[in-house]
Amino acid sequence: MSSNLFGKQTISRRSFLAAAGTVPLAAALAGARLATNPGEQPNILIILTDQLAQKAVGAYGNRHVETPNIDELARGGVRFSKSYTNCPLCQPARAAMWTGRLPHTTGVNSNGMNYPVPTVSPRTPTMGEVFSEAGYEAVHFGKQHDAGSLRGFTLIKPEEEEHLESHPAWPVDYDSRRDVPTTRQVVDYLEQEHTRPFLAVASLNNPHDICNWIGSFEGEHEDIAPPGGELPPLPDNFKIKDLENRPRPIQYICCSHRRLRMASSWSEENYRHYLAAYYHYTKMVDMQVGQIIEALKASPEGRNTLVVFLSDHGDGMGAHRMVTKQVSFYEEMTRIPMIFAGPGIAGPGKLLNEPLVSLIDLFPTLCELASIKAPSRLPGISMAGWLHGDNRAGNHEYVVSEWETEWGYTVSPGRMLRTERYKYTCYLEGAGEELYDLEKDPGETRNLTTDRGYRDELEEHRRLLKEHTTAVRDPFFGQGVRVDKRWRSHKLGYQYHEGPSAPEAAWAEEEQQK
Repeated sequence: MSSNLFGKQTISRRSFLAAAGTVPLAAALAGARLATNPGEQPNILIILTDQLAQKAVGAYGNRHVETPNIDELARGGVRFSKSYTNCPLCQPARAAMWTGRLPHTTGVNSNGMNYPVPTVSPRTPTMGEVFSEAGYEAVHFGKQHDAGSLRGFTLIKPEEEEHLESHPAWPVDYDSRRDVPTTRQVVDYLEQEHTRPFLAVASLNNPHDICNWIGSFEGEHEDIAPPGGELPPLPDNFKIKDLENRPRPIQYICCSHRRLRMASSWSEENYRHYLAAYYHYTKMVDMQVGQIIEALKASPEGRNTLVVFLSDHGDGMGAHRMVTKQVSFYEEMTRIPMIFAGPGIAGPGKLLNEPLVSLIDLFPTLCELASIKAPSRLPGISMAGWLHGDNRAGNHEYVVSEWETEWGYTVSPGRMLRTERYKYTCYLEGAGEELYDLEKDPGETRNLTTDRGYRDELEEHRRLLKEHTTAVRDPFFGQGVRVDKRWRSHKLGYQYHEGPSAPEAAWAEEEQQK
């Protein structure tokens, strides 16, 4: 089967007929609470994307990207503004979401390879298990990358499209080739009759294909102009003006991963091509979100289905000259879209600016919305009150994100606390710290740790982190750092990076030893 991802995608006849007579999402889903029977549990559809930053969504203010279907979902539902991942890396973030527990608790703190990751303990209740035991049909489509945290779900194996047509400026890889059949599988499932309430997960890969785009082109991107020839502008926080005042893992982030190493020599034009490609892969996944939502609206189950849209983590988006993800806790990498629409969701189109939420809050929230008892001692809180219009609902004093390593070649643990106004990060390597006043400096352009005017705020956030690690038994302050000095030796500035990254050098050495 062939699909064209440069233009419109091929969709099934049933999906096309459903789309031909569609009504706005708000009209299709917003009144669902009145249509449900007393005691009836809602169906739940989670649409999970990979590497989609909140800043890359039209509904959150981006005017350079096309996300009409995600935007429509937001108009018919509620958006959280201060919503964060618990780790800027796929596997730890997903394990945190499906268990409702932070990475240091699940033990899933990397993507594996040279840093073995344990399977989530069978003593740790997962979302799939809890909902299955409560009578739900729990089914998961698409990308997994879960380290056992999807236990309890029926896993539908991702398939791969044989051929996808694409513009030469935007080559496609396995991420895009898997999203097309995953979408078909989800649409087929939604068109079926269901005798039990369902918890269905549509786990899409894009815009993660931006990682493969970097690998396809390395640094030579300006040679292939995108359709229309126009490139998006660089973000206002593209340049780091105080790199000497950033933690060492940030100063040498170019050494941590081959994709970040590739970007170290890019021109500003290269970065604009990167953003154009990232927005293209975002548009692609938005098209698939649209197909899934159209199938749901055409289904008799649609009016009793809660839709959740979110991402596992974000992307550097060229901010601070960074691409993809890992190591840093900047807004582009950690702040994610989180949208709820459907039965009982109050105030369609509402943007919630007050609550601080993260991926670990999804589990207790869905349990409350489905009238299911949540596992005990979860660190997250239910967002149900906010979704029902209660502006006095419970809130976190702060949300947390953790970092350890991606593959184990450089281990430099870090933690992030995001409070109402500030963001504080702490890295063990070199005792590196950052403090940003996000009210005055949303682009995180000025590290305030050396500013005497913010001494009290710095001490307060240091105290909060120590209290947090003690309360949740996070071994952070006792962890070790493992960094080869070769990757901390070049002149400060990403443009001065020479040679391979740490993983690439290790792979070459492993090959020589064979």
